[in-house]
Amino acid sequence: MCCFSRSRSSTWLSSRMRWCSFVAVMGLLWGGAWLPTITAAAADDEVDAVVTLLDFVIEVDQETAAKCLATLRAAIQSGELGEPRLTSVRRQLGEKFGAILAAGPEQPLFLDVALVAGSWGDQRASRELEKILATPTGDEENRLAALDALAAARHTRLLTLVGKLVTDPATSPRLVSRVLAALAHFESPRVADLVLQVYPRLAPDLQPKAIELLTQRAEWSKPLIHAIGAGTLAPSVLNANQVARLQVSRDAELVELVRTRWGTVRTERNPQRLQVIEEMRERLTTSTGSAVRGRTVFQKVCGQCHKIYGQGQEVGPDITRNGRASFDQLLSNVFDPSLVIGASYQARTVITTTGRVVTGLVAEDNRQRMVLKIQGGKQEVIPRGQIDEVIVSKLSLMPEDLEKQLQPQELVDLFQFLMLDRDPDDPDARLIPGAPAGR
Repeated sequence: MCCFSRSRSSTWLSSRMRWCSFVAVMGLLWGGAWLPTITAAAADDEVDAVVTLLDFVIEVDQETAAKCLATLRAAIQSGELGEPRLTSVRRQLGEKFGAILAAGPEQPLFLDVALVAGSWGDQRASRELEKILATPTGDEENRLAALDALAAARHTRLLTLVGKLVTDPATSPRLVSRVLAALAHFESPRVADLVLQVYPRLAPDLQPKAIELLTQRAEWSKPLIHAIGAGTLAPSVLNANQVARLQVSRDAELVELVRTRWGTVRTERNPQRLQVIEEMRERLTTSTGSAVRGRTVFQKVCGQCHKIYGQGQEVGPDITRNGRASFDQLLSNVFDPSLVIGASYQARTVITTTGRVVTGLVAEDNRQRMVLKIQGGKQEVIPRGQIDEVIVSKLSLMPEDLEKQLQPQELVDLFQFLMLDRDPDDPDARLIPGAPAGR
C-alpha cells in the first residue's frame, strides 16, 4: 500500500518533475556549453533552459542563480530575447524578482536581479541602477553594468544622466567610452547635440569613437556634416570610409549634403594610391621624427582597431608581428590598405530595420545574429530579425587617406614608431628591414 496521500503524491511528483528539469539543464553549466555571458548564438531552447534553471535555483543556490542571471541579461541586452518571449520571461520570474528587489541592496542577488529587470525596463530596478550610475565613488564595474542595462531599456532619463557624466572631468575615460557605445541604443536627435557639445573636451582616443557613433544614424550625421561645414569641426574628423557609408544612407537629404561637400566618394580601391606611397616614401626618408610621440599618435588613431605590443583594440590584425616585415610592406599596408584584403577582413555594412548603419568586421554570423567588431574595439550584436540589408565593402575597414587625417609631423612620428621592431622604450629596439636609418 502506498504510504503517500494523494496530495503528498502530487506534491512529490511536481517536485520530481522540477528536479528532472533541473538535471536536464545542468549540462548548460557543467557540460561544456555554459558561459557566464552569451558568446555564441543563444538558441531559443538554451534561453528557455536558463530561465527554467533560474526559476528553480534562485531561492536556493546563489552562485548558480548569478550565472543564470548574467546569461539572461546578455540575451536581453543583445536583443536576441525579444517580444513576445520576453513578456513570458517577465511573467515567469516577476514575482521572485520583485521580492528580491523589495528586500533591498543587502539581498545577495539584488544587483544581479536589478541588472536583468532594468534591462527590460522595470521601473523599480531602473531607479536603483540610476543611483549606482550617478555615484562617482561607486564601483566602476557596477556603474558600467548599470549603464548597459539602462541603455538596453532605452531608459528615458539616461540621456540626462550621461550628459552629466561626460562633462564631469572626474569621469574615467573607460566610462566615457562605454557611454558613447551606450548612446547607440537611442534614436533621439538629442544624441547628436550631446556628443557634438562634449566632443572638444573628449580625450583624443575617444574622439574617433564619437564620430563613429554620429555616422550610424542619419539624424545624427546631418548635424555632424553641418558642424564641419560651419568650421566647428575639421573635415578630417571623417575618414573616406565613413563618408562612403553616409552615401548609402536612405536619407536623401543626408546623401545630398555629403555629395555637396565631398562629391562622389570611391567605393573601390583607388589605383592612384601607388603615387601616394611614393610621395610618403620621400617624405619619410627626409624627415626627422620621434618614436615616443609616434606611440601617442598610434594610440589616438591606429589603436582604435589595431593592437601593438599588447596595447590597442583587437578589430583588425595585431601588428606587433603582422604587416611590418619591411618598410615597403609597411608603406603599402598603411597607404594602400585595400590593395589586398583577406577574406576575414572584408568589412560589412549592416543597415538595420530602424535605419541604423553599422560597419565592421564579422566576428560571428549565424541564423540568430551577426556580431561585428567595430572601430574602438566594441562588438556590436545585431539580431538577425533587425537586419534589413548587408553590404560587403570592396574597401578595407582601414581608411586609405591617413595622410589627410594627420598633421605632417604626426605622420612622421607615427612611422618612427612603426618602423621599430619593439617598443621605443626597449633598448633592443631596431629598425625593420629597409627603413631609413638615422631618423
